[in-house]
Amino acid sequence: MTTPADLDRLLDGWRGRPTVAVIDLDVLRENVRLFKTLISSTTSLMAVVKADGYGHGSVPIAKAALAAGADELGVATVDEGTRLRDTGIDAPILVLGPIGANERSRALSKRLTLVVSDLGFARGVETDKQMLRLKEPVPVHLKIDTGMRRFGASPEDSVEIATFISASPHLELAAVMTHFAAADDADPAFTLDQTRRFSTVCETIRAAGVTVPQVHLANSAATIRFPDLFRDRVRVGIAMYGLQPGPDIDLPDGVKPVMTLHSRLGRVFSVQPGESVGYGRFWNAAKPTMAGLVPLGYADGYRRHGSDNFWMSVNGRRSPVLGRISMDQTVVEVDARARKGDPVIVVGDGTDGVAPTLNDLATLIDTIPYELATGLVAPRLPHLYVQQGELVAISDASGYREVNPTALG
Repeated sequence: MTTPADLDRLLDGWRGRPTVAVIDLDVLRENVRLFKTLISSTTSLMAVVKADGYGHGSVPIAKAALAAGADELGVATVDEGTRLRDTGIDAPILVLGPIGANERSRALSKRLTLVVSDLGFARGVETDKQMLRLKEPVPVHLKIDTGMRRFGASPEDSVEIATFISASPHLELAAVMTHFAAADDADPAFTLDQTRRFSTVCETIRAAGVTVPQVHLANSAATIRFPDLFRDRVRVGIAMYGLQPGPDIDLPDGVKPVMTLHSRLGRVFSVQPGESVGYGRFWNAAKPTMAGLVPLGYADGYRRHGSDNFWMSVNGRRSPVLGRISMDQTVVEVDARARKGDPVIVVGDGTDGVAPTLNDLATLIDTIPYELATGLVAPRLPHLYVQQGELVAISDASGYREVNPTALG
């Protein structure tokens, strides 16, 4: 595992931008292993790496998750799946979202599994398969809308679509799935209602003579809260990264945040009574105050809405933000010990008791950690991937590169 001393050494040796996201692949692997222990041996684990791995970087996250025992990957778009294939990843990849008709053939040529929600799309997949002269039937997942009212077939249309897929020599009904709207809600009523609707649709499909090989419906929240809903597959996204799927949902013991955010003080200065800091003179000093400049702003995903309540950790001290968070810079209060170049923990993993976690920051601005994590993206914000105390990959303005490819699995 990467120790605090290892991290200090790696950050001291980094010669790029001082503000970086550190992604600990040892933590990611351990999180995957812990979720594998929660599910039965007959349930597969899909590591969801959409939105560039929830801002963590889809390629190294996917490789590490698969090496730790994940069975397959989930993405939102054809482009996301194509990127994984182009880096040599051979595991099954399910495109969870709707795609355009003009993307189908590219998806099939990259061996991406598609989700079907209407008869026209199923027919289009069949046509594209024949045009590509693929020898084997193309597996698809039929998605049922049981209450999310977003992407998915209506229960009334599901039997016709399933029957078409089953009868086609060019298609294979690999699974039937749905997605929960409120699995993170303290009241489980709607989730259980969706489950009943889903079971009814599956029974109706089977009654029509169609085999349903697999079913899956559990996302991160459901995987944690409803063990009897594991079925054939669980789709673990946000929780795999050590972030809470809901404010009232505790992560399983041992699951930790994978990403931390670090910087260094670019300047230390005093602010006298009556002087202000930042745009709009949002904060005015009531007393002499020492301030430190951190080269990080909302263009890096550090949200401006946190100007009046975010804080960082400087030398183990809680340092509140002073004034408005700017596009590229943020000012924090520091003490007399602070010096230019001192390390700053912008987002921590909860172990030091001072630095905020992404969950903490999300709560402060009434949003969810999903939104914050997916905003902390490379290349503007360099991502350093560490494993066993060593730097194994980098994603920055020079692109993504693996320093030690064999270490990623």
